[in-house]
Amino acid sequence: MTRMSARLQHLAVLSFAAVHLLLGFICPVSSRIYRTNDAVVIEVDDVKPPLSPSAMRNFGNPPTNPMMYAVNPYTGLMSQPYPNFPFWPYPPYPLYKPASSFSDADDVTATSPESRQENIACGKGPDAPPQRKTPTVGIVGGSDAVENSWPFIVGLRWGFDVGCGGSIISPTRILTAAHCVDRLSAFDISTMVVSLGMHTQGNLPKPEPQNDAQMTRRVTRVVYHPSYNAKTVHFDIAVLTVEPPIVYSAAISPVCLPPFNNATDQFVGKDAAIMGWGTLESGAKVQPNVLQQATVQIIPNKDCNAQYKGVIIRQQLCASAPGKDSCQGDSGGPLVVQAKAGSTEWTQVGVVSYGRGCAVPDFAGVYASVAFFRNWIDTYMKD
Repeated sequence: MTRMSARLQHLAVLSFAAVHLLLGFICPVSSRIYRTNDAVVIEVDDVKPPLSPSAMRNFGNPPTNPMMYAVNPYTGLMSQPYPNFPFWPYPPYPLYKPASSFSDADDVTATSPESRQENIACGKGPDAPPQRKTPTVGIVGGSDAVENSWPFIVGLRWGFDVGCGGSIISPTRILTAAHCVDRLSAFDISTMVVSLGMHTQGNLPKPEPQNDAQMTRRVTRVVYHPSYNAKTVHFDIAVLTVEPPIVYSAAISPVCLPPFNNATDQFVGKDAAIMGWGTLESGAKVQPNVLQQATVQIIPNKDCNAQYKGVIIRQQLCASAPGKDSCQGDSGGPLVVQAKAGSTEWTQVGVVSYGRGCAVPDFAGVYASVAFFRNWIDTYMKD
């Protein structure tokens, strides 16, 4: 079983499609979906912050000839594998946040302390990989993270739960997995928000702690690799553009990225940290309320290929540890290592992609290789 949840029955898919079409006509979204030589791009225009928690999204006056409801032509709504969600979170859900949640960077000036982003170094995090604790909880076999100890982790949300993870790589860009976004329509993207500086996702009924995200950003552009293959889960990489720009702080800052390198096994043997709000076991219906963390070890691709019968390619890497793994809902999140000897700086070497179940003996977790895709990532960090 991969990190992706099972396909819904065909009738259910048709029902969801009908709901999407109806909502698309009620709430028109202007967009463009196109393909370049090295990416599929989905851009959403006129996505504005909501007026109030109870208000519908204010799309303003639609531009001339808007695409009322854009379906990604490169994948098609009806044929997509449903990714790392314990449920498929189509609206209606309580998606709407106060406008202040989206505008906390609008008043930053060139002379304000918040504007000095260069003073925030990448790769901030704990001094060492997480240690196993008792009781065992977590990402699978992990532990509760210290609040805001991983300032680059973000949650992609369509409803109550975090549907996928991601990482901050610039003030306007989030790195995640292609399978988290490849089957989204423009309307889906218009309902997506990115929670930053979050420890508690607030997915449980009161009086449990509610969402404590320090910032929320909307997504205006999705770019994923055009060679992404949902069947083999190859080229599972995507870059999101968020607005307004992220304001870095002690609780919110970017991860470091490795230089381009297309060689396999460059990080073999290193301990790596994984983190996310995904389920505690494969197929579970409830996600933990607080961020989980665990430590795994990167293994040779040839060993991983022996487990997965030859499907692992050099654009991927694998990591495992007894009883520890990422799971459903962790897709798109970072696999990070302390790449430099003697340094506490964290470098993202992988993006959570898939696995056979979660923490199944003799099956490692599979990750997209960030070093292999570094040039592609740089292109869509700048463009």
